[in-house]
Formats: sequence, structure tokens, C-alpha cells
Amino acid sequence: MRNKTFAPDEVMLGALSAFWQRGFESTNIPELLDSMGVGRASFYNAFGSKREVFLRALNLYFETVDRHLAGLIADASNSGCAVASLIDGILDVAKSAESNATGWRGCLIGNTALELGANDREIVDHLRIGVEVLRTQFRKALSSPSADGTKRSNAEIERSSLHLVVSVQGLLVLAKSGLSDADIKSAREAMLAAII
Repeated sequence: MRNKTFAPDEVMLGALSAFWQRGFESTNIPELLDSMGVGRASFYNAFGSKREVFLRALNLYFETVDRHLAGLIADASNSGCAVASLIDGILDVAKSAESNATGWRGCLIGNTALELGANDREIVDHLRIGVEVLRTQFRKALSSPSADGTKRSNAEIERSSLHLVVSVQGLLVLAKSGLSDADIKSAREAMLAAII
């Protein structure tokens, strides 16, 4: 029987959506095949395993988030506006596209770290790439002058970019755990106040 052809980018978006909503372990092969719109034979011929699809989905996520965030800060007038755009962009991406108890799907980096990061060196290595994507975008934002024209030192940019990644990741975990909208807004304001 002839295998059905498919567009790899489209099927990977389906896989990404499935893993992002349910996680690696909770996404079974039938659900994955359904999300990707491929048959079992095509799946194994093209990808080999669920794990390989997951690693590719992580890479697609990093690339997509990187492009999205870069676009958000491309025309920012100062570092404060750029950082606010990044935080808001990350929060928007982490909102759940499907109904769930909290309305948040979280960040695939944080979700994966909590699910698999303690036991899987290859996953940890992939997650480092994702963290670096976020940190690089915050570095770019912080490298712009502030509203009053002040420029930060490289050391301050490094410290603040790490602080922002850690803060936003923690906020997303708590949002997914049911943190109130008011507390999310307050945490966002605190992050911005810390860099202004």
C-alpha cells in the first residue's frame, strides 16, 4: 500500500499542539497521529518514534517563539517597551488554545522541564536551547536605551535577562497552577519595575 504524502511542517505543528496541551507521556500514539493527520505507517516511516517527533516539536517551538518574540521587539522605542512586549508576548503564547481548568497551557520549555527534565539528559540539552532563545530576546530588549536614554552595562544586561527568563518561567508555572489574573498582572508589573 502506498504511503500518504504530507507536508512535514504542517504535521509537526499538529504534534507540537498535542505535546503542548498534554505533555510527552500523556500524549498517546493514536492522539498524536490524529493531531498530525498521518497514518501509523507514514508516522514511523517519516519520524521513527514518538520521542523523535517530540524533539522535533521542541525545535519547532523554539524557532517559532524566537521569530514571534523578535517581531514583537523589532520596532520598540526603548528597552522598557521592548521588555513589556516580550513578557506580554510570552504570556499570550502561554494562554491555552483549548479549554482547561486554568485557561493556561504554559510554556513548552517549563512544561517539559517539569515533566522530563530531571531524568533525561538529551531533553535537558534541548531545553537549554529554548532557555537561550528567551534569554537572547531579553538581552536584545535590554540592550536598547531606556526611555531616558540610559544604556545598561553588559553585566547588567546578562543579570537582568536571566532574571526575566527565570521570573517569566516561574510565573507561567504558577499561572498554569491557578494563580489569579490579578496576581499574574501584579507579577508582570513587578518584573517590569525591576528593570526600569
